[in-house]
Amino acid sequence: MPSPHAPSARRAVLRAAAAPALLAAVLLTGCSGGDATPAVTASPGDVPVLQPGKPGEPNATLTGPAATPVVTTSATPADTRFLQDMVVHHAQAIVLVDTASAALSDRQVASIASRIRDEQEPEIDAMAAWLRQRGQDVPPQAENPRIQDHSAHRGMPGMASEADLAALGAARGAEADRLFLRLMVRHHEGALEMVGQHARSAGDPRVEELAADINVTQAKQVEQMTGMLARLG
Repeated sequence: MPSPHAPSARRAVLRAAAAPALLAAVLLTGCSGGDATPAVTASPGDVPVLQPGKPGEPNATLTGPAATPVVTTSATPADTRFLQDMVVHHAQAIVLVDTASAALSDRQVASIASRIRDEQEPEIDAMAAWLRQRGQDVPPQAENPRIQDHSAHRGMPGMASEADLAALGAARGAEADRLFLRLMVRHHEGALEMVGQHARSAGDPRVEELAADINVTQAKQVEQMTGMLARLG
């Protein structure tokens, strides 16, 4: 299933250089109670601000309200539901990693499995904190990823079934490597689909930033895991 459009090259570069903890800062900065973030309007500036002109045009001096940008952010119910669903989705990714880790034999497969866990755990924490600060329900999987509440999946794309998890738990060696990669590629593709669906109704810029990060990271990992599958045969 095709992934949504990737964000700009600048955002991709910034994401590649950022530690997972940055995501928590992105989501938590400016969070407040209630379902929607109130508009934040800075008071007019008392000091004139020089605004560079376009090529061939003079600079302009701004004062008062024109000198201070007005920033408005607004969460939507879709933001809340996206984060609630993504907590559950991320939690199952961690379950997939934990189920397969001891049986994986390929070094590259084991490495990307570990990386997925290291990236998605702090994302779960950040999403849960955003929800709590707004008085929204936090899925129990935020505290215990192994809670298997399939009714909470709500038809989320890419989720592994109980049979998939049982088969992964029984696999060993190269069989475990291949099965883990197939399940995780499908799981990542499901996350990309969720990001694309959310993009049509996003409101909070911090949630949009997390969704963009998921898009960049998981699209790249799908490419890497697909290459590993081709190598393993």
